[in-house]
Amino acid sequence: MPGRNLPTVCKILLALSVLLLGAGPALAYAGPGVDVSLIGYAMTLLAWVVAAFSAVLLWPVYALLRKLRGRKDEPTTTPATGAEPEEARAVSHTDA
Repeated sequence: MPGRNLPTVCKILLALSVLLLGAGPALAYAGPGVDVSLIGYAMTLLAWVVAAFSAVLLWPVYALLRKLRGRKDEPTTTPATGAEPEEARAVSHTDA
């Protein structure tokens, strides 16, 4: 720190350390309800993490099964015209 001499900095640090070390304990009891809600939160977080990891780890397995079965994902609309397939058109457009 320019402009300050070493003894002044040492005095400031000593005063700050005495103030911080002399603080008493924080007597704040939240009760058992906080623990119960924390358990629910932790279990939900664990379930999300397990679901995410299983989705990532099982993705190659599903891709391999799809390839072995020879099945491809078919789109619901034709890409050139954007029209619906015949079966869907017959169901969705009925004459009254």
